[in-house]
Amino acid sequence: MSLLGERAQHHGLPEPEHPRLTQRPLSQAELRARWEVRAAQWRAREIAELVFGEVTDSTLVSLRPDGPLRGLLHLEVPFSDLEAHHEREERFMAAVHTDPVLARVRLVYVMAPNLG
Repeated sequence: MSLLGERAQHHGLPEPEHPRLTQRPLSQAELRARWEVRAAQWRAREIAELVFGEVTDSTLVSLRPDGPLRGLLHLEVPFSDLEAHHEREERFMAAVHTDPVLARVRLVYVMAPNLG
């Protein structure tokens, strides 16, 4: 008994091409859109550091060049108790809504507790 299966039979048809990775160069507009999201990422981290005292980790989990929501930003912040955390989250979101960069490039924010 073999653990490897037999080659697929194509019943007289030519063997299909092997898949290839194709990557096209990004246009100037696409590059600019990506850098807008990156600028928003760092601006949001800066605000989070002011509000929470520090950010131990920040990761841009996804990025979109267009659309109403341009990315998901995961921020790891200090956590002492739930009430204080909610109050800081509210202050952070209030600052986000008044910031000119973050008002233009909208992100989804995930505030993860740093328990260490």
